[in-house]
Amino acid sequence: MEGNADHSDPNNFSPLSVQDVDVDFLPIVYEIIRSVERDFHDNSAKARESQDCSQKVLELQKKFDVARSQIKRLPGIDYNKQDQLKQFEILRTQLRLKRELLQKYRNMCSFETSFK
Repeated sequence: MEGNADHSDPNNFSPLSVQDVDVDFLPIVYEIIRSVERDFHDNSAKARESQDCSQKVLELQKKFDVARSQIKRLPGIDYNKQDQLKQFEILRTQLRLKRELLQKYRNMCSFETSFK
């Protein structure tokens, strides 16, 4: 994560990029599943593993909450599909016009150099 913004703070309302959103849930899910699959014969080991599993579930829940708050800060997330398509068309038109201007400029430059 770049810059001084703290992306893990759910109260930080600065915009994020998609790469900044922390959605790496699989390691925690794997640990939870692995701990549930273990078969302990000792009751104290079962209790300890149950506590560890509960802690991992809470950690996963916290990670979900952080991800939700980060996703809400993504630019454009509040646009519906029609707004997104409209914005896409505006940007596509701007790109086409800029390409046309560049092409005219290149043609003009090559025309001027042919007379020198």
